[in-house]
Amino acid sequence: MEKRKLIPLVLAMVAGTSIAYAAPQYDLGEVIVTATRLEEKTQYVPASVNVVTAEEMKKRPVQNLADTLARTTGVYRSPVADGGMSSDMTIRGFGSTETLIMLDGQPLNSGWNGSVDWAVLPTTDIEKIEVVRGAGSSLYGGRAVGGVINIITAKSQEELSGNAILSYGSNKTKRFGLNTKVRKDNWRMGIGYEKRSTDGYVGYYIDKRAVKQNPKKPVTPTHQVNLAQSARDYYIIGSRGEKLNDTETWSFSLGYDFDEDRSLDYAFTRSKHNYDYRNPFTYAHDEDGNPIWSGVWELPDKRILTIYPDDYLGYYGVRDMDVHRLQFADRKNQLFAHFGYTNRFNDGFSSSGSAPDIVNKDTLNAWNGRGDFSYYPSKAYNFDIHKNIDLKDHTLTVGYNYNRESFAQTRFDMEHWRDIARDTGRSPYEYNGGRGILHAFYLQDKWQVADTTDLYLGMRYDRYKKENGYNNVLKKGTWQNNNFASESYGEWSPKVAVEHRFDENNSAFISYGHSFNPPILYQVYRNSARISPNPDLKPETTNTWEVGYKHHDQNLTWDVTLFHAKTQDLVSLMTPEGKPRAYYNSSSDLVRRGIEFGTQYRFNQNWSAYANYALTDAKVDGDRYYDIPRHLVHFGVQWDAKPWQVLLDNTYVSERQAPDVDTGEYKSEDSYFVTSLSANYEIQEGLVLQGDIYNLFDKKFYAGEAARERTYTVSLQYRF
Repeated sequence: MEKRKLIPLVLAMVAGTSIAYAAPQYDLGEVIVTATRLEEKTQYVPASVNVVTAEEMKKRPVQNLADTLARTTGVYRSPVADGGMSSDMTIRGFGSTETLIMLDGQPLNSGWNGSVDWAVLPTTDIEKIEVVRGAGSSLYGGRAVGGVINIITAKSQEELSGNAILSYGSNKTKRFGLNTKVRKDNWRMGIGYEKRSTDGYVGYYIDKRAVKQNPKKPVTPTHQVNLAQSARDYYIIGSRGEKLNDTETWSFSLGYDFDEDRSLDYAFTRSKHNYDYRNPFTYAHDEDGNPIWSGVWELPDKRILTIYPDDYLGYYGVRDMDVHRLQFADRKNQLFAHFGYTNRFNDGFSSSGSAPDIVNKDTLNAWNGRGDFSYYPSKAYNFDIHKNIDLKDHTLTVGYNYNRESFAQTRFDMEHWRDIARDTGRSPYEYNGGRGILHAFYLQDKWQVADTTDLYLGMRYDRYKKENGYNNVLKKGTWQNNNFASESYGEWSPKVAVEHRFDENNSAFISYGHSFNPPILYQVYRNSARISPNPDLKPETTNTWEVGYKHHDQNLTWDVTLFHAKTQDLVSLMTPEGKPRAYYNSSSDLVRRGIEFGTQYRFNQNWSAYANYALTDAKVDGDRYYDIPRHLVHFGVQWDAKPWQVLLDNTYVSERQAPDVDTGEYKSEDSYFVTSLSANYEIQEGLVLQGDIYNLFDKKFYAGEAARERTYTVSLQYRF
């Protein structure tokens, strides 16, 4: 959608035509701060927003916060098993590297690859989650391209309060959490612990490409096999087995209220997460029906597959993280300061080298021989201070932000690939690292141009420097050291928005924002066998237009938003013809445009329903971009009649692949429709028994990997 196509929409909005976006499951009367750095009602901010409350989260089982966000408009969450190399969640087609994720204002995006590990975040100590869609760089700088998500932990308001949860489900999925908070005079303190684990399910299969025999050097097949093919026409030889996950989270908070307006709060969260694959299996068998795990396999068309036992072994991974937050608030004088430190002190994964030739499931489970370990800890420091100034019809927000992130990757040869912490036979053969430093100043003016109309004018200047980049590789006993030159660049990020209130129930907004996204450090400095670093990468820039309408009354809410976002200098992986190694390059344009609609209706005191829909049309250099689902639908119904509460949720996601790619096979990105049913029974005040069935009709489909089939969860929750 070009700018000239937005003009009729603007005129329609001013004339009163209904256009807007919604968070159907949540009260549009909630107060949100993240959108404008001012306390404002969600109904009256010039943006597409959600506030997900703790009350909403406790209605359903929550294994991680991404599952909760996946029910909101325009959010896609991959349905495959957690614990892989990344967490896959998008907002309007913007991934976690293009969406700023914060915990109490502290950025969580990894300094290594920009992603967010949802598995390591606590789920039982959350007050609310504020979700803002659209350009956010005018207030938050880089990464805030597709939006901003701020996870806000709970603070003690009573002398003694807390909650506990105990749950068990399919695949031996367990969850235990305990949080308690106390308040004494001006002091507040909280302590929490949570443990989640699962034996997982079989989701990752192994597919291999078959090749023709070399007539000059023919090999003698060891077995004849007949195997199914994946969506990319490779042959599926078996699976790594179940994907196991284990997460522990500790939290501590301490706060002091100087008076009713001024407070100082410190919070600490430590998370330890690991994942593994166990119980691999093969689809190939010999003439006697015995499983075979290796050899040269001949297919019916005479092509061959060369299989090794370690093909069936997955990864052993760790993600350990500390997050420190120190916040000062002077609400009377509207002065706010934040200092945070995120330390991913143990982050990486190991993989096996050659496994024994004579294997079975048990020997592969026990195999702990030589392997490779990629270790990439990262750190991020963030300081932000801003002040809101009231000047009659103007409210100014003036602020400064400092951010420093770094990573240091080491690759090792290991004697025992499963013993990441205890292996004494590590031998480093490669080092990669680098650092990014950002200084920024920002200014926003909320101007009340009329009693029912506010104009928001924002501008931020970021000065970003990438430095200390290096790549040192051991080759044939000699270290080859490469140091990269530092480079600095600046970016202005303006934003203009208008919010108009027709009456207390109806409002509309239009906005334009410019955002930028600094290159991810590992794309700039990290070297690998197949990918070269590119220290010359420049930031991506995105221009976003939005127009929306919101309605909110006692029984009905509905919103709709139209958006158009054009990203220039899109960073993508390039493989030059005739060269063996790929590299990241800024060369493409990606246009995302779409419409989001949501509604919630309360029929009476017992029955309510919601629905939301997002249509996204994405094109790269004019061609359809299939990674972003075109259609996203969520809808459901809720019945409340104490002591019972029953919820029926439905999700539809369209396919994410070209029309000529097979569906219903491994490696396909199928469309799917999943129904889930949850029921809560309040045994006594504060004590709730909960049951949940995910994928009620046991639909089988693929999202690259095999998605989760029907699962059951039973939990007991207690609040005091």
